[in-house]
Amino acid sequence: MVATVSGLTNAAQASAYYEADDYYSEDGHAPSVWLGKGAAELGLSGEVDQEAFTRLLHGQISADQRLGTQRDGEWSHRPGWDLTFSAPKSVSVMAEVAGDRRLIEAHEAAVQRTLALAEQHLAATRIREDGEVRREVTQNLVIASFRHGTSRALDPQLHSHNVILNMTQDQDGHWRSLEPRALYQLQKQLGALYRQELAHEVTQLGYEITKGKDSSFEIAGLSPESLETFSQRAQAIEAQLAERGKSRAQASAAEKQTITLDTRQAKEAVPQAELVQAWREAADSAGLTEEKRRQLVAEAQGRLAAQAGQESPNTFGRELLADQVVAQGAAMLGERNSVFATTALHEAAGRFALGAVSQTDIAEAITRAETAGSLERRAYLDYRGAAFEGMTTSANIAHEMTLLRLEENGRHKVAPILSPLEAGKTVAQAEQRSALKGYVWNEEQRAATAQILTNSNQIVGLQGYAGTAKTSTVLATVAKSAEAQGYRVTALAPTASAAQVLGNALDSRADTLARHLLAPGRPSSQRQLWIVDEASLVSAKDMAKLMSTAQSHRARVLLVGDIKQLGSIEAGAAFEQLQEAGMETAKLTTILRQTNEHTKAAVEASLEGNAKKALEALDRGGGRVVEIAGREARFAQIAADYAALSTEERQKTLVIEPSREGRDALTQDIRNKLIERGQLGAEALNATKFVSKDLTKAEAKRAESYELGDIVRFAKDYADKGVSRHGAYRVIQIDEARNVLMLQDERGRELAWHPKQWGAAQAQVYREEALELRVGDRVQFTRNDKAAKRVNGQLGEVVAIDAAQGFARVKLQGNRIETIVLESTRDRHLSHAYVSTAFAAQGRTADRVFANAESSATHLLEQKSFYVALSRAKAESVLYTDNRSKMQVGLQERAGMAARALKERGADMQVGEHKAREKAQDASLAL
Repeated sequence: MVATVSGLTNAAQASAYYEADDYYSEDGHAPSVWLGKGAAELGLSGEVDQEAFTRLLHGQISADQRLGTQRDGEWSHRPGWDLTFSAPKSVSVMAEVAGDRRLIEAHEAAVQRTLALAEQHLAATRIREDGEVRREVTQNLVIASFRHGTSRALDPQLHSHNVILNMTQDQDGHWRSLEPRALYQLQKQLGALYRQELAHEVTQLGYEITKGKDSSFEIAGLSPESLETFSQRAQAIEAQLAERGKSRAQASAAEKQTITLDTRQAKEAVPQAELVQAWREAADSAGLTEEKRRQLVAEAQGRLAAQAGQESPNTFGRELLADQVVAQGAAMLGERNSVFATTALHEAAGRFALGAVSQTDIAEAITRAETAGSLERRAYLDYRGAAFEGMTTSANIAHEMTLLRLEENGRHKVAPILSPLEAGKTVAQAEQRSALKGYVWNEEQRAATAQILTNSNQIVGLQGYAGTAKTSTVLATVAKSAEAQGYRVTALAPTASAAQVLGNALDSRADTLARHLLAPGRPSSQRQLWIVDEASLVSAKDMAKLMSTAQSHRARVLLVGDIKQLGSIEAGAAFEQLQEAGMETAKLTTILRQTNEHTKAAVEASLEGNAKKALEALDRGGGRVVEIAGREARFAQIAADYAALSTEERQKTLVIEPSREGRDALTQDIRNKLIERGQLGAEALNATKFVSKDLTKAEAKRAESYELGDIVRFAKDYADKGVSRHGAYRVIQIDEARNVLMLQDERGRELAWHPKQWGAAQAQVYREEALELRVGDRVQFTRNDKAAKRVNGQLGEVVAIDAAQGFARVKLQGNRIETIVLESTRDRHLSHAYVSTAFAAQGRTADRVFANAESSATHLLEQKSFYVALSRAKAESVLYTDNRSKMQVGLQERAGMAARALKERGADMQVGEHKAREKAQDASLAL
């Protein structure tokens, strides 16, 4: 692993371990150095002094100050955390085997600069005042860094153990314990920042590099075979995983950690000279001969000398590149998040320019972008509400300003659909029709329907909790009344399946929001009403576009949704933001879905953010909480419980796993159990399916975002390029330097694609994965196909297969049978449908829910996804967790609130300034 974080539990053991933990050092001591502003404040510099190190591990700041607490007569203090950075294997080999000691200095420089970023952005403490606990950013750390050169398997492995001591100085100068969770949350990001900085240092030494995934790289010129020779530790871990039938990509973090510890060897003290001699003999055998090693070093030195011989360094070119990658990184992050952490921008920009710019260059480019106004500083909140330094983009600010301005401008600008008297009669008649079918309206439904029918605002909202019968009462009546008054009613939703359900319920024309915004038709004299369901899933950008389009088409818009449920995958919380800004909103809070009073009580408690109360309601009869520590065993239990249900019960059961990786693993466990019980057919059809890579638009424009074998499909035809929206194009060659991809269609025709010039905004990118189908399998389509009358998310059941001919027959709703030919492009957008993510589950209803709720999944398990999971079930919710108490605490802390680009205190002011600028521009144009 390139970056790992592990907590230290024993100060005495840690002191001895780091001082002597280099397996070939001549004097038994690892090279070390004090780092961090906190260390400087304590007067610590240069080599780590063991006495001072041991004292600080015990929390002893000075003779009269010690951090920690007294417990049962003993002093308790966590010593600190080990943040370890490991160099790529090729860097270790060239440094330790080829003897280019400049690479060791490059590693140390990369470590120190990465730690400086961590110190600037992640260092914090928790302070208790008046019974409240607040988090304070401190920007200082005390770090003892120890450099080592070997792995436990005695391979060359350049790495540094950076012991971040459990202490930091607050703004008043007091020493306090460190709050470490950012180190754990951003472990992967810190590893990427280290690799990026090291890549820059390595190229500055004259080496060429080959890029890999996630900012990984190797020095060019070393064969995979020679690197494999020095990877005994990795090979041992891979072998253990293989015995479990898994690869590194498939294994969970917990499994990897367990196997890493299981395969850990005892330390050996081997003289340096003996190790180096053994390494060089192994390198010779692998083809990395002494001549080859010297040649690689000489070539690097030659490139460096040639660069030094140039008249002047290309400072302007480096600044321009840094500006470009910061802009690209901000565009990528800003597409999914209104506010993002500054460290995330550093990582994204560094990934786009791996080896070409340093983090110092990127920091300077960020400052220039702030000065130019394309970036603005904001507080970035993590899932527990802790504030970090963050940024937003001018584009995100503009989207939010636009949607708020257009909603406000549309107030009291249209005639009501009905008068109050007419609305009252209409509601009474609708209530009578419902009564004949056995459904009784409540006062909220009456009031909401009348409010929407009689208001004079172009944009109105309907905020309703899950299961409040919004569609069958309020929306059905509003749609019917509007049509009677001559309105053309259009049912819209972010997904095709949700739009189709709404359209069928309202007996109205239905479309996805994206397609409607792309082709809304020409404005006409006929009045229009656009009813947008699942409005909480609409991004700020799309909401601004929706309102702008509605204004040009003189259409009324009714936004329907629930701000307590999950928000948009893309940036913004538009529906909630509009409500907070004063958009007229009818509200439904009385939940009718649940048939079990305890299940309903659990849902209501989740709405309050009270996880303890919700779990207690499940205990009382609303379901149950199953506690199983290991994920493998927990998934096995979910699979067994699901397979034990009858066929009819399984069709009314929704299984939820928040992560995609977990969804795939749990799906496999469920299918294995169904096969074991004879509930799936014996014959299997093996094929491949297309799985979306979910690239942002910014990523889709860059060749480095693609891999050989990826499949590219376009949403529109490009006749001049010979590209059809019905085709599939495989990536067969990648030229990152020119940003060109070579694509091959199904007939073998090749096409050079410049994604930055055309097509990227209309491209969907997929990877291929194995798909096994058996009779009885539940499946779903994963892409809209209008010509084939298929909708993304549409469910079906495999009723027949022919493995020899490569096709399957799938029964859809209404007993329609589709023949699936899995060599066909359109038919490979198919997957199993046993497990849903929380996002995919939103909008669905089931009698029973089985949900995996792992306490450690901080970015997946939060109050909104918890509410979504519980509110799907009519009768029973079963939660499977590793640790009930930790899950409960985590849910209490993580509200899952989306950030906004506009400053909270200045949103109205900023919108006002925007209006003033528009007026000034209009005036200047008039002149």
